[in-house]
Amino acid sequence: MPTRLFLRVALLSVLALLANFPARALDPAVPITEYHHDIWTSRDGAPREVDTMAQTADGWLWLGTVTGLHRFDGVHFEPFKPAPGENLLGKRITSLTAQPNGDLWIGYTFGGLSRLRNGRLQHFASGPGNPIGATYNLAVESDDSIWVASTSGLMHYSGGRWEKIGADWDYPAGRAECVHLDQHGRLWAADGKALYLLDRGVRKFRPTGHATSSPLVLESPDGRPWLIGKDSMAPLPPAPGQPMPRSPWTNRAAAHSSLFDRHGNFWTGNCPTGLCRMLPATWQTQGGAFPRRSVDDKLDQPWQMSSLNVHSMLEDREGNIWVGTPAGLERLRPNKLRTTIFPPEAGRLSLAQEADGTTWVASSETGLLWQVDAAGRVVKQDPGQTVYVVARGRDGSVLIGGSQRIERRKAGLAESWPLPPLRDGENPRNFVLLLADDSSGTWVGIGGRGLYRRQNGDWIPQPGQKGLRAPLFIAVDGKGSSWFGLRNNKLMHDEHGKVTEYGPAQGIDLGNVTFVDVQRELLIAGDNGMAVLRGGRFVRLAAAEPDLLSNVSGIAVTLDGDRWINSSKGVVHVRAEDWQRSMADQQTPLRYELWDSSDGYPGAADIIVRVPTAMAGIGGKLWFVGTGGIAWVDPARVHRNTSVPAVRVTGMQSDGVQHALQAGTRLAPGTAKLQIDYTALTYTMPERVRFRYRLDGVDKDWQEAVARRTAYYTNLGPGTYRFSVEAINEDGVSSGVHSAEPFEIAPRFTQTAWFAGLCVLLAAALAYAAYRMRLRQLTRQFRERLHERLVERERIARALHDTFLQSLHGLILHFQAVANRLPSDSETRLLMDKTLNQADQVLVEGRDQVMGLRVTPSGSLAQALRDAGAVMAASGGCLDGGDGSFALSVRVSGKERQLTPVVHDEVYAIAREAMANACRHAGASVLDVELAYGAREFRLSVRDNGKGMDHDTRQHGRPGHWGLTGMRERAQQIGARFSIASQAGGGVEVALTIKAPQAYASS
Repeated sequence: MPTRLFLRVALLSVLALLANFPARALDPAVPITEYHHDIWTSRDGAPREVDTMAQTADGWLWLGTVTGLHRFDGVHFEPFKPAPGENLLGKRITSLTAQPNGDLWIGYTFGGLSRLRNGRLQHFASGPGNPIGATYNLAVESDDSIWVASTSGLMHYSGGRWEKIGADWDYPAGRAECVHLDQHGRLWAADGKALYLLDRGVRKFRPTGHATSSPLVLESPDGRPWLIGKDSMAPLPPAPGQPMPRSPWTNRAAAHSSLFDRHGNFWTGNCPTGLCRMLPATWQTQGGAFPRRSVDDKLDQPWQMSSLNVHSMLEDREGNIWVGTPAGLERLRPNKLRTTIFPPEAGRLSLAQEADGTTWVASSETGLLWQVDAAGRVVKQDPGQTVYVVARGRDGSVLIGGSQRIERRKAGLAESWPLPPLRDGENPRNFVLLLADDSSGTWVGIGGRGLYRRQNGDWIPQPGQKGLRAPLFIAVDGKGSSWFGLRNNKLMHDEHGKVTEYGPAQGIDLGNVTFVDVQRELLIAGDNGMAVLRGGRFVRLAAAEPDLLSNVSGIAVTLDGDRWINSSKGVVHVRAEDWQRSMADQQTPLRYELWDSSDGYPGAADIIVRVPTAMAGIGGKLWFVGTGGIAWVDPARVHRNTSVPAVRVTGMQSDGVQHALQAGTRLAPGTAKLQIDYTALTYTMPERVRFRYRLDGVDKDWQEAVARRTAYYTNLGPGTYRFSVEAINEDGVSSGVHSAEPFEIAPRFTQTAWFAGLCVLLAAALAYAAYRMRLRQLTRQFRERLHERLVERERIARALHDTFLQSLHGLILHFQAVANRLPSDSETRLLMDKTLNQADQVLVEGRDQVMGLRVTPSGSLAQALRDAGAVMAASGGCLDGGDGSFALSVRVSGKERQLTPVVHDEVYAIAREAMANACRHAGASVLDVELAYGAREFRLSVRDNGKGMDHDTRQHGRPGHWGLTGMRERAQQIGARFSIASQAGGGVEVALTIKAPQAYASS
C-alpha cells in the first residue's frame, strides 16, 4: 500500500475511534503530585538498575536488573534462587515477559533466552552458536512460537528451531528493536528506522510508512495501537472490523519506557528528564503524529524521584504505576483523600461552605481568605481586613471573623457589623476564635477579650455564668440552643436562657472539652477521647486503639448514617451499623477504618481552630481540615482495592535449615524451632495487609499476626502438620484461607510407638516387681503376725489342757467313784451314769476344741491326714466315738510341696472335717483323700461311699450343724474355690482348689 494512502486510512480510523472513545476518559485526572509516591532504594533492600519488570499470573512482581533477577511482594525484595542444578544464563537481564499461563520469559544483555515455569528454568538459546543477541522484547504466539527483537535481528522460534527473519520475509533489517503482538493477532516489528506489519497470508512484512527512533508499539485502553518514538507518538491504523479493547494482561506482562494506564493516562519517561503524564484529553485530540513531550504534569525535580532517568514502567493488576530507575524502584498509587493546595505559609485553616456549595477557607496565621472553585483550585479573596476564622451560619450563610468586623455572606450578598468596642485593658488585636449562630443571635469568641453575643443588631453584655467567658467550643443543636465546651471536664447547655451544667458527676472525664457535636447524638471530645450522652450520663466510646478518638475536632455524618471523624490519627470512618452497635452497647469497641497520611491525609486534626474541622458538603463531598492543609473525598467515588490478595507460603526454616514447603516434606527428628514465612501479593498498600494463621495440630484458634509475615513455633512434637493463612487487604477484601502442603516432623526413637511400648512394658515390669516386693513384705508381716497368733493359740491350748481339761477329767473321775458306790439299779445311779456320759462328751468336745487351737502338725500334709485317720480309727471309727469302721486312702499326685502355714492349717481342717462328716453322718466305709500339687493350682479332694447328701444340705447344711458352713468360710479365707458334689453311685466329693501362688510357700 502506498505510504500516502496508508496514512489517510490511519487518520480516518483514528477519527472514528475518537468518536466512540468512552466518556470516563474525559473525567478530570488526579494531579500527579497527589498520587502517593513511594521510593525504594538500596537502603531499603531494593536492587539497583531496574531495567525491566513483569507481574506473573501468581501475583509476584519480577525485576530484571544488572545484578540478576529479583522478585518483590511489596515489602521484601528477594533475589531469585534457581532450583538445584539450574542457573540463569547471566545476571544482566534486559527483558522480562509474563504470560497468562504463569510462564516468565527472560532475555539477557549478552544473549540467550530462558523460560521460568513452575520454578524450573528451561533455556531456549544458550551456549556456543546462540542466535540471540541482547534482547529488547519478545512476543509469544498462541501456538507457543516466539518472536524476539534483539541486536542480532528479528528471530522466530518454532518447532524446536530458531530462524532469523530476513529477505525471505521481506524484512530488510539486520536488527530489531521492537516486536509487538496486538489483540487482533497482528504482529508489528521495528528496526529503529521503519515499522513493519506481518502479512500472515504470504509470510511477508510490509512497511507501514512510519519511522521513528527508539520505537515502541503500545495500545491505549480502547485497543488503539500507537507508535511511540523518542520524540513523538502517532496512532497506527486499527484492525478491520469493530474496535477491540486491549487485553487486561497487556500492562503487567512487560515493562517499557512508556505506557497507557487503564484510565487512559499516558505515562512516559525521560521527557527529557523524569516522569511525565499526558491526560486522555490531550492525546485524544491529536489527529496524527505529535511531540511526546506534550505532557500535562510531571515529576522532573531531583527531590521528587530517586533518579530522573526512567528505565522501565509497569501497571500492576491493581492499577499501581511502577517505575524502575538506576537508583531502585518507585510506585505511584491514588490516595483515597484528595488535597487542596494552599500556600506553604497558610498554616492553620478553617473551612465553611454556603448552601450553594461556595467554599471559604481562612488562615488564622496569615489572615488570608480564599474561595475554592469547582476544580478544587484556591482563589485568594480581598475582604478588606485580616481574617482569622470562617464558620457556617444557620441560614446556609458563611460567617467570616476578622480583625474589624463580622461578615455574613450568602449567594453573593454580604452583611457585616463591627466588633464590639474595646474596653480598658483588652487586647486590641481582636483575634476572633469562635463563631456560632443559634436561633436568636450569634456567638463571637475573641482571644483575650472573651465571649460576646450579637442579637437583634446589638452587642449584648457578656454572659454572667461562670466559665462562659472563654469557652473552648460552641455547638448549636437543631432546636437552636447552644452547647459550650469548657475546661476541666465541664459542659454547659444554654436552652434559650435556661443553663444546665455537666461535669464529672455526669461522667465527663475527658479533660478539657474541646469539641461538641449535636448532629445526631450529643458527643463531646477532649484530650482523653470521646463520650456520648446516654441516660443523663456521658459514656466514653471504646476503640481498639486507645488514642484513636483523642483530640477529635470534627465529625461529618453522611445521609446513610456513616460517621467520618477527624481525629489526631487521621480520618476515622465508622459505618452506620457499626456505630449503632457501639451506641447500643458502649462496651463494644467501634469498628472502623483509619485514613492517615498513607491515604493522603494532611497531618492531623487541627484542635487549635475552635470551629468544626469536618464538614459534609454539597454534592456528597466530605471536607477535613488538618494541620497540613485541607483534604476532601467523595465517598461514592472512593478508590477501593477490590483485588483479592494472592497468599503465598514462601518458605520454612527449622533450626536454621531452609526447607521447601511441598508435599512429602519431612523434618528431622527433634526439630525444636520452626519458622514459616508467608506473604500476600497485593501492592497498593501492603503495609496495611492483615494476616491470621493457624498450624493444624498445634493451634486451636486463628492467630492474629496483623502485619507480621512470619510465624514462629517451638517445642513441636512428632506428627503431621498443615499451615493455613489468610490475608485481608486495606479495604477488607479477603484472600480466603490458603493451606500449604502438609509436612511431617519425624520422631526421635524416644518419641516412637516402639519406645512408648517399651516404656509401658518397663513400667509394668517395675510395677510388677514393686508389687511382688510389697507382696513379700506383706506376706512376711502376715506370717509374723500369724506366728504370734499360733504361739498364743498353743499357749491357750496348753493352758486349757493342763488346767481346765485335767480338772474336768479329775472331776469326772471323782463323780464316777461316787457313782460306783451307788446301787447299780438305783434311780440316782442311773441319773449319775447319764450325767457322767454327758460329761465325757463335753470332755471329748473340749479336747476337740483344744486340738483346733493347736497348730496343725508341720511337715507332710498327707502324713498329717493319715495320722488324723488313725486317731479316728483308734476312737472306734470316728473322732467323736462313732461305731463305724472305714478304710482310709490318702493319695498324692505331683511333687509334694510345702504349703503356706495358713493354707496348710485350713486345708488340713477342711479335710479332717470332711472325713469326720463322712464317718459321723454318711455311714461311709471308704474314704479317698487326694492331694494334687499342680504347677498352676493345688487341689484337695475327699470322696466317700456313704449315703450321700441332698441338694439343700449341700447348699445350706443341716439345721443346728455348722460343719459345712465352717468349711466354706475357711476356703473363702484362703481364696480357694470350694464345692460339694454327689457322686454317681452314691457318696459325696468335697473339693477345694487354690491357685499355686497363694498355696505354696516360697522356696
